[in-house]
Amino acid sequence: MPRMDGISLTKKLRENPKFKATPILILTTESSDQMKQAGRAAGATGWLVKPFDPAKLIEVIGKVIR
Repeated sequence: MPRMDGISLTKKLRENPKFKATPILILTTESSDQMKQAGRAAGATGWLVKPFDPAKLIEVIGKVIR
């Protein structure tokens, strides 16, 4: 994204009451534990590392919408 990364976007969305309960999955090339922790701290519901398996994406979506 040209002006904001996924973690910043997640923080911004979580500030808006309309998105407090909306599941947010971060799809990224970053796989470090530090980045995953930053995503969780920002309010991300889940984290998927590219390249990803489409079946795994469907599995993760199923978990977060329950």
